[in-house]
Amino acid sequence: MSSVSVIIFLFYCISVVFSQGSGNQGNLRLCIVEGRGTYKRAARHCPILDQEDSKVECVLGTDRLDCLRRISKGTVDFGVFSPEDLVAAQWAGVDVLVTNELRSKPKPFERSVVAVANRRILLDGMTSLHAVMQNATLCHPGVGVDDIRPMSDTLSGYLESLVLERACDPKLSLTENRIKSLAQFFGKACKAGPWVPDQWRDAELKRRYRSLCAACGGRCDTNDPYWGNQGALTCLAEVGDVTWAELEDVQTYFGLTQREGHASADRFAYLCRDGSFMDLDGSEPCVWLHRPWPVIVAKRKSAESVAALASSLRASSVLVDHHWRGALAALLEIHLGLPDPLQPPVTPMDYLARAKGFREAYSQSGCDPPRHITLCTTTILEKNKCEWLSEAGAVYGIAPPLQCSLGGSTRDCLHAVARGASDVVITSSEWLVAAMRDYSVAPVLHEATPIVERTSTVVAVVRADAGITDMSMLKGKKASFPSYDGVAWHSVVRYFMRKDNLTCGDMGQYFAEVCAPGIESHNVSRNVIKKLTKSCYTDDGVIMAGELPALRAVIEGKSDVAFISMNTYNMYTAQQITEDWASSQKKLVPVCPEENKKYCFISWSNIGHILASKNLTTMRRQEIINVFTKLDQLFGKHYPFHNAMFSMYGPFNFKLNILFHNDTKMLATDDMLNTHPYDNIPLNLERSLRNSNIDSCRSSDFVGSFGANMKPSILLILSLVVYVIRT
Repeated sequence: MSSVSVIIFLFYCISVVFSQGSGNQGNLRLCIVEGRGTYKRAARHCPILDQEDSKVECVLGTDRLDCLRRISKGTVDFGVFSPEDLVAAQWAGVDVLVTNELRSKPKPFERSVVAVANRRILLDGMTSLHAVMQNATLCHPGVGVDDIRPMSDTLSGYLESLVLERACDPKLSLTENRIKSLAQFFGKACKAGPWVPDQWRDAELKRRYRSLCAACGGRCDTNDPYWGNQGALTCLAEVGDVTWAELEDVQTYFGLTQREGHASADRFAYLCRDGSFMDLDGSEPCVWLHRPWPVIVAKRKSAESVAALASSLRASSVLVDHHWRGALAALLEIHLGLPDPLQPPVTPMDYLARAKGFREAYSQSGCDPPRHITLCTTTILEKNKCEWLSEAGAVYGIAPPLQCSLGGSTRDCLHAVARGASDVVITSSEWLVAAMRDYSVAPVLHEATPIVERTSTVVAVVRADAGITDMSMLKGKKASFPSYDGVAWHSVVRYFMRKDNLTCGDMGQYFAEVCAPGIESHNVSRNVIKKLTKSCYTDDGVIMAGELPALRAVIEGKSDVAFISMNTYNMYTAQQITEDWASSQKKLVPVCPEENKKYCFISWSNIGHILASKNLTTMRRQEIINVFTKLDQLFGKHYPFHNAMFSMYGPFNFKLNILFHNDTKMLATDDMLNTHPYDNIPLNLERSLRNSNIDSCRSSDFVGSFGANMKPSILLILSLVVYVIRT
């Protein structure tokens, strides 16, 4: 084809692009997931697309699955995705097409995994893979959170499944079943690195299955000399019998490329899946599985236009182009190569079918009967996010798989967990005490953040002109709570009973008047409701609950003290509350407890909790912790290892704090409370619930005091409920 023909063809391709997009004037819309760190591709390159009228627009997505959903809905046209994303797209029934491969090297697959064995274990003649590998010393490359190195849990599990029989002991977690099976099959091994994210459980498993660390260099963690791809090959060369490795790494390590190798290739051979073997210097080594390249994916209506656009990049020096083509190449993460078109575009399933073993790795059978962890959600949006999180987790081999159910409310979900219809529910600290008291549940994990101001705090806020400077001066004052039976309510009761060594009856006289929204939903008399809500604000007859009404009561003089979060107090002082009543800017001050002058709050707790039945077996508790901590490890905020496929703590469908809080940094067990910096922060609610017996008040404890005084005090609330915390 002549150069003139090429130019005419490219001009035609670009003209097609102009009319097929979902953006303004038919522009193609590219969904970008911004990386973490200082380098921001979108901020640097997207303006160039606009300035030069490229007919391409940028749209920022929360994560890659968010971009897939947008492509499926037709609101964007294309984006860059990993082969794992395509598996999720296939499972979720997302109707898209693969238009281009993004190869950075001249080879058909990004990764090819082979098995390499020491010739001393290889038998002459045809034999089974099982016979060759049983009782051998395995150098396992380990499992990481990266898509490629050392390898994902799914790909590692698939390789192991080709050798081992599936173990399904109902008394062991699925993770321990797999570890036990590995330990029983191989004589010894070095499986360095974390086996599960929880370090205490990881240490316990490594003590129980010591043979899987027996061949290591002494650490059996990521600092072990035999960890990872390179480490596993070193292990093989020095002490081992067999390993799985990336073909390119093997060729480099054993001197099969132009670079100098580290060991003699004569002592080793490729071990094939049928039990045969081949010389390392063979031209066509037997591969156990291939991992495809990243790809450009487009919606069907835009697929031809996107393919044409990507192909147009081949005609320019995009890596040094400072105009829109270079910007687009950078946004598509074209580093060393150019898009390789698929003609015609293909479905994700057809594209993945080209890679030996890859699709099979994601269709492994589970145990019978199947196991799963059911998470009860309270809204359709929460359930949708849960289902996408489940898809993402399944792609990376997290087992048991996460399932999602829908309850009408948090209370419904707590009932479901209590009766065994669901396994877990996620709640804020507002529900913590009531859930533990009424539903026999307890936290198995906490949504934690290292930023103290973003935890769930309770602080006493008063007007500066009230002259209240000490917690003891709050006695006899009028108090406003965000809600009855919530975190502020319980924190205040616990604090004053502990601080002043009060009995349940004594607490009945502490405050002169209380606003406790939510009491009206309990089975109490109208007279009691009236007394406990007469100083609360109402809207069309509905009693207003929440921190803002409690704060407003102090500003307008209806209450002397409001027990609210430090975050709400900071918003007020920063003039970030837009309601008219906040415009007067009355000066407010927190009243600091004597034992907490540094932070000034009465209590703090984690911002959210994953609650499960207190009657869980040890095995079931381990499975729940393992599933959610693995999800957190993959899709949380563990920079630089965050997997951009999904964001557990990010927005979902443009909404914040769906299922999990956006401020969550990680999921942690109770052990976090004993580690820095949390162990040095006083007045933690979870710790006091675990270690204290203060809350033993019953309604009968207040009858005499209530009848004698008849004052609208905190006593009225306490007399209505059995206040028992089982520690």
